[in-house]
Amino acid sequence: MEEISLRDLFFILRKWMPLIIALTVIAVVIAGVLSFYVLEPEYQTFTTLMVGKPKDYQSDARLEYNEILLNQKLVSTYGELVKSRTVVDKVIGNLNLDMSYNTFTNKVSVNLVKDTEIIKIQVTDHDPYLAADIANETAKVFMDTVKEIMKVENVQVIDDAQPNLIPVKPKPKLNMAIAGVLGLMIGVFFSFLVEYLDNTIKSEEDVERHLGLAVLGGIPEVRGKDVGLISMTDPKSPFTEAFRTLRTNIQFSSIDKEIKALIVTSASPTEGKSTISLNLASIIAQNNKKVLLIDCDLRKPKLHEKVGITNFEGLTNVLMGERTLEDVVHQYVGENSFYILPSGPIPPNPAELLGSNRMKSFLDSVREEFDMIILDSSPVGLVTDSAVLSNIADGILYVTAVGQTDIEIIKEGKELLDKVKANIIGVVLNKIPTRGRAYYRYHYYQYYSYYGNEPRKKKKKKKRRAKA
Repeated sequence: MEEISLRDLFFILRKWMPLIIALTVIAVVIAGVLSFYVLEPEYQTFTTLMVGKPKDYQSDARLEYNEILLNQKLVSTYGELVKSRTVVDKVIGNLNLDMSYNTFTNKVSVNLVKDTEIIKIQVTDHDPYLAADIANETAKVFMDTVKEIMKVENVQVIDDAQPNLIPVKPKPKLNMAIAGVLGLMIGVFFSFLVEYLDNTIKSEEDVERHLGLAVLGGIPEVRGKDVGLISMTDPKSPFTEAFRTLRTNIQFSSIDKEIKALIVTSASPTEGKSTISLNLASIIAQNNKKVLLIDCDLRKPKLHEKVGITNFEGLTNVLMGERTLEDVVHQYVGENSFYILPSGPIPPNPAELLGSNRMKSFLDSVREEFDMIILDSSPVGLVTDSAVLSNIADGILYVTAVGQTDIEIIKEGKELLDKVKANIIGVVLNKIPTRGRAYYRYHYYQYYSYYGNEPRKKKKKKKRRAKA
């Protein structure tokens, strides 16, 4: 089982903090609305009785011990008698109350003060005046019943019940505090439960443990529906710097064999393989390399949309002998050594076309003209296109998005590539949350964020030169 550090716990809480706060606020608001506007206030009052013969305390301050014990025993008996049906029915009748015996007894409670001869009849009701009337009438009927049944007059009222205009329920502040704590606990519990049940790749350690592959790069998440050539439009961003690191790691991933034709694939769609292919090709081209990016996803091609070129003609036309590479290849504006070959019309048999001798011959021919060929292929978890291409390419770059695809699906994709003895050079962790725990595994992002404010440094240098 994966060990979770305090830092991991902190990042989980920070990741889910908006939900935790939202649940807490919602719980507090609901409790407040119920307490102030929905729940009817309840008022409580009580009358106090004492069991024993009336005594003149000025003339006789001593009481017999046996008499006290007897009175204390009577208190328990009288406590049951207060809520007897005989007493309750008379009180209901005397006050003309529209309630049943059970309803009445739920409103009335009898409290026996320990080691004393005192009985407290406590009444709770939505009407404070009615509560006082019920308490006083109950005491009166009870004393009459004792006199009638026991043939003694040994109960007297110490305090009559008075209307208490301060409600005992609800207690808005207490209810809101309890609701806030419960909302917080539910939010925290839910966040940890989701993380525990989340069977996706979330860190470099997950990749190494489940796939046994090295992570060659981690690409931070970029907000936005369509991510294009950020490496060219924003060359100083952490996103672009991550691709420079990926480029370097690819160069050193295979010392004995040169990686010249590289397949970029993923286990499932929407993991960002096309974005990785596009920006990787661009960043390699910026290193004075002549690069050809081929859209080999002959099922759902996306590259032409990301760079704004047509897809009427492309790879399929070249393989069918209808066009030459020069006829359909696009040179990217602003980068003389970066070329893009769109997929062209979608064929009825993509896997057969990619695995044909024509594809092999075409790839052999472009090897002589270009320093690097990037092949953006279909997800390996859905179709066999990437496995077919692996026989004619030098290596495969496996892309997986953080927290997106189930680990079992990713492992199945790798196993499919292993069966055809594909050379998987490593994994790219894509869409790393910039505030998540996975992001901080890659310290070069922090390093670049901290030292990447180059305009300020340049200004300082200019000032020094000016002084010199």
